[in-house]
Amino acid sequence: MMSRKLTLLFRRDSSADRVENDIPFEGYKPMWPDFRPVQTGLDAFCKHGQRLLGLGKALAGREERLIDLHCFPLTHREANLTRIPGFRIRRFSIRRTGTSGRMHFLDGTATTIVLKLGHDEAKVCNWIGLTDIQDGEELWMDIAAAPTQETPRHTSNFPVGAMATSGHFARSYQ
Repeated sequence: MMSRKLTLLFRRDSSADRVENDIPFEGYKPMWPDFRPVQTGLDAFCKHGQRLLGLGKALAGREERLIDLHCFPLTHREANLTRIPGFRIRRFSIRRTGTSGRMHFLDGTATTIVLKLGHDEAKVCNWIGLTDIQDGEELWMDIAAAPTQETPRHTSNFPVGAMATSGHFARSYQ
């Protein structure tokens, strides 16, 4: 099965903590492994997002974590769940309206995650599949996440290779 992979560093940012509709969100700054900020509206996660990404309590006092994120596009909602040893996996869909795509949980409940073409970084929009669907369409996917074995790196020339590839099943967007 083909996946699309991003490797991102999530750094704790308490200034983005908030409560929306009685749901607490914990703030994080997503960054590329070379510490450049990711241009995206993602800045906080509910408990489900924190568990998937291994953030929140799982940080165990650390302020940041480098995470491998795989997106496995599916042909339909009832497809077999993707399984990868060592990864947390959840099923989502993204529904496109105009140039925006809103993420939804398996039961159809909308998340607060909305990505927008031309606003969010193209690598992120490509990874999640927003560029693969047209206005009014929906794409189902399994998102797999696990801490990476890579070490974040400081660079002065910001290489295109900031998005890592790994394994025979990953296809990275650059």
